[in-house]
Amino acid sequence: MSSKKAMTIGALVAVCMVGGCASTAVKKSTHSDSIKAHSVWQGTCDQRGVKPYPMILFIKNRKGDAFEGMTWYPTLNNGLITISGQIRPEGIVTFTEDEVIYGGPNEYRPGVISGGQFTATIEGNNLKGGYEITPPGTGNVEKGNILLKLAD
Repeated sequence: MSSKKAMTIGALVAVCMVGGCASTAVKKSTHSDSIKAHSVWQGTCDQRGVKPYPMILFIKNRKGDAFEGMTWYPTLNNGLITISGQIRPEGIVTFTEDEVIYGGPNEYRPGVISGGQFTATIEGNNLKGGYEITPPGTGNVEKGNILLKLAD
């Protein structure tokens, strides 16, 4: 593993250990104001035929209505994927998983893949919505749902 990947994983884990990912309490905010730089959203992701699994969304930075960050899938080989997204004034958030940083598939195990396109609505301190992804070589569009809460 490269030192850049190790530092990225370490920084994300440190944020979570300080309380960002382990807390169940949520902050009060309105629509797009809750999508702030350094905010952490935790919850579940599910798809047909698969038990829901943990998903953590970390917003690294935000400029205007655009943001960048990472998704972390702790039970999917600690998969980390960079994301970029947009916030619409009515509280709709869209983002795409751009590049796998860690935990991609290899000859020994399945792993996370990039290309997921997410659309969610901000409902209080929750992001609730769905996603679509087409795994390479399949031509099949897989759909699922997400429910994430803003962590303290």
